[in-house]
Amino acid sequence: MGTIKDLVDLVTQLSTSIKDRKVAEELREVQNLALTLQSEQSSLHEANMLLREERLKFKEQIGDLEKKIEELSSPIERPSGVPACPNCSTLGKPFYMSPMGPQASWTLRAKLECTKCKYRI
Repeated sequence: MGTIKDLVDLVTQLSTSIKDRKVAEELREVQNLALTLQSEQSSLHEANMLLREERLKFKEQIGDLEKKIEELSSPIERPSGVPACPNCSTLGKPFYMSPMGPQASWTLRAKLECTKCKYRI
């Protein structure tokens, strides 16, 4: 960015010292193009900084989501009296049965139900 400023200053100095109007006009055009380039470079730099901040926020969100995934994939601690579903449980992760309401347990003659496959005991 400092090089562009030096270029603009040099062109400005040359355009004031040259008597020939045609060359001075061309130098002014070069100066305007350099100023345009400088402003575009500045706006690109700002956009780049915003994207970096957004990237850092996404990295934090990814870390939080990975922690949640790890928490959800770990086995749930339940009291020893609650059985695991024989259909849905795996060796690494038991899927525990949930108690049914009093009316459902009286009607269906079951006290526990798997919320995933609806297996009843």
